[in-house]
Amino acid sequence: MIETFQYKGKEDGLSLLVLAAVHGNETAGTKALSRLIEKLDKQQICLKKGKLTLVPVCNPAAYQRHIRETEENLNRVMKPHENPQTYEQKLANEICPLIATHRVTLDLHSTHCPDDVPFAFCDYPDNYNSSLIAVLPVDYVLEGWPQMYAAQNAISDFSTEGYAHTCGNTATTLECGYHEAETAAEIAYQAVLNALAAFGMIEAPMPPLMDKKHILMKYFVIKEKSGRLLKNYKHLDKIRAGEKLAVYDDGTILTAPQNGFILLPNPDAAIGAEWYYFGIQA
Repeated sequence: MIETFQYKGKEDGLSLLVLAAVHGNETAGTKALSRLIEKLDKQQICLKKGKLTLVPVCNPAAYQRHIRETEENLNRVMKPHENPQTYEQKLANEICPLIATHRVTLDLHSTHCPDDVPFAFCDYPDNYNSSLIAVLPVDYVLEGWPQMYAAQNAISDFSTEGYAHTCGNTATTLECGYHEAETAAEIAYQAVLNALAAFGMIEAPMPPLMDKKHILMKYFVIKEKSGRLLKNYKHLDKIRAGEKLAVYDDGTILTAPQNGFILLPNPDAAIGAEWYYFGIQA
């Protein structure tokens, strides 16, 4: 169901997989990879070393309808399924073998709110994703996702990063900014070029290393019933201890336990979905 584009250099080198549109309405990565594929096919960019595999649309049905998912979140079921029950589980069975056979995966996403700040996830730090994140064109890195989920006895980490880790490989997720922002596709494109240059896969100068601000994710909130966020929050907005963040229609108020940041707020979250996350300076 998914379409892949593969390029091999003349010399041995790293195997890099780049995914886009794991969520169908997150199209910045798709635009970036379409642009890169055109340049690679025209040999305006040439792969010197290693193997590069590009998947511009990981969730075709959701992409065609411009929705996040058809039946469930693909980035929460990213593992092999012996008897897949949903469309996204069938997609996971196609994507997981690619993750397993590539040393590094870069997964391109985007976020819910206008003016959201781009950032990278680093769930399982190692030398490969440290080298990759250092050259990504973003200022922020979020850490601690698996530990946060474990602490809240939540879902297991069946994400692209989690599955790569179980295979002994490396994956990094790049959130390129707001879904519809024109800059998001450019950030995605530059990120892939920087990755290729940093790993010596193309003839290009080493990208400049960029200082990052590290945020430790502490907890997340599932929207349990009808309610609303109390402000038009943006990702990485600073929050004061005791600040009222959300209210349910029955009057229950959710507050911040300490100074920190609201992360990935979703004002349109459905009941049962992730509403927002909270983090502190690492």
